[in-house]
Amino acid sequence: MKVKEKLFELVKLQGVSGFEFEIAEYLKKELEKVCHKVWINKHKTVIGYIKSEKENAKKILIDAHLDQIGMMVKGIDDKGFVSFTNIGGIDERILPASEVFILGKEKVYGVIGAKPPHLLTKEDAEKNPQIKDMLIDIGMDKEEAEKVIEVGDAIIMKSEPTELLDHKVSSMALDNRAGLASILYAIENLKSDYDVYVVFSSQEETGLQGGYTAAAEIQPDLAIVIDVTHGETPDAKDKAGVFPLDSGAVICRGPNLDYEKTLKLIEMAKENNIKFEIEVAEGSSGTNAWLMQTCRQGVPCVLISIPLRYMHTSVETVLIKDIEETGKLIKVALGGDILA
Repeated sequence: MKVKEKLFELVKLQGVSGFEFEIAEYLKKELEKVCHKVWINKHKTVIGYIKSEKENAKKILIDAHLDQIGMMVKGIDDKGFVSFTNIGGIDERILPASEVFILGKEKVYGVIGAKPPHLLTKEDAEKNPQIKDMLIDIGMDKEEAEKVIEVGDAIIMKSEPTELLDHKVSSMALDNRAGLASILYAIENLKSDYDVYVVFSSQEETGLQGGYTAAAEIQPDLAIVIDVTHGETPDAKDKAGVFPLDSGAVICRGPNLDYEKTLKLIEMAKENNIKFEIEVAEGSSGTNAWLMQTCRQGVPCVLISIPLRYMHTSVETVLIKDIEETGKLIKVALGGDILA
């Protein structure tokens, strides 16, 4: 599988939390190519099952969330301007003057209005913009607007995936389409002594719900969670928990993660010459591992992350090699003796 081409396909698919229909159907078809059984559960999480040839095999769950942050229509005023709210942790600072699509009866283009700097008071200029004060201009009056959109419709930011220099890619939704790509890369021609459950979970960005219910459904012996972590930028250099692109797979250590299995994962990376760094989470990892760990009687979890710049914006940026290194580590873990 060519990771860059697959990643470009993934980021073009809509999947705002709670509205993951398009991305879920695509991933179901992708998993049907390699899994013995595939289904979409009640929580709109896509699950694929790869059966081991070994009898009474232990179960490993490999997870990456398929949803993305976005927005939702709150109302349409008398002049046709659209008020909205966030779905997930959107950065309100980037919204003024942004281009968006409202996913109503048809895909409606709009712009988030911004007051010209000539009209800003000193107080206005110094305060951070808030979503409650913003409106989307779709160029329609109220009557026209209500024919194509309604309260509760999802909104996504306009973004075109772009390849930057040195094999970097910039786009919205790389959190966590990069994780999806790494798993699809890893399970191609996979051979494992474990029953592998591939979970592309819903609604991570709004509370980790999809990962939790999938873990309850599968009850695995181990969960390997794949997500993104903060990539280094000039204004966040040398800060703890920030990793340069080209760090490879970032393995997390902390009380949320299984101590022995994490050390085993680090050992596997070293033995197979897979590039990696170690991240520390002293409490919640902020990922699906946080809730999976306490699901039912408890699930041992490990966490691997991909460095990503400009998280929760429309220009998130990753290095293709980091996705590939993460995929290699997943394949080694699933094909090795991590549960021995």
